[in-house]
Amino acid sequence: MAQQIQELVASIRKDGIEVAQQEANEIVEAARKEAARVVAEAKKERDSLLLQAEREIATKEASARASLAQASRDVQISLKDALTAQLDRLLVDTVTKALSSKDVVDLITKVVELSGESHTKVLELNKKEFDALAESLKGKLAGDLKNGLEIKPVPSVDGGFKLAEKDGTSFFDFSAPETAALLKPYLSHAIEALIFN
Repeated sequence: MAQQIQELVASIRKDGIEVAQQEANEIVEAARKEAARVVAEAKKERDSLLLQAEREIATKEASARASLAQASRDVQISLKDALTAQLDRLLVDTVTKALSSKDVVDLITKVVELSGESHTKVLELNKKEFDALAESLKGKLAGDLKNGLEIKPVPSVDGGFKLAEKDGTSFFDFSAPETAALLKPYLSHAIEALIFN
């Protein structure tokens, strides 16, 4: 009987160990499967995060490139505007000098001659040019002055001259700013091509 008890205990022990071993194997296998699932999920999440990060980087790079391109355009426009303003000033200065020379007397004489009835006109110059050109103009326009043409200094004329009707109905403006404005469209394309091409 002792032998049978020993065999029974050994059989129970053997069955218990086998059951425990089987359960342990199942637990280990379940743990491996869970670990593989967790690892696969982590890899999937990692890949998703990497893809999202790459998209965000690409978006930020595209935005940075667009901002840089816009800044470049803004700088070009600012430079063009600054150069245009400087060239406008130079053009007005050049026209002012040209309209302040003694040669302008011939231009004034021609304009008065072509304008028709000089007795209804007044020639307006700024004070500085009036003082510098008065004697020459009196000599060249003597006949027109006798017929009623007036020459007078006017502070509003900024270089050059104006030939106006005495009643104020019309005038020819040959002031430096107006003459420069008339010339500018013919110069700006050439200057723009020279500077920006």
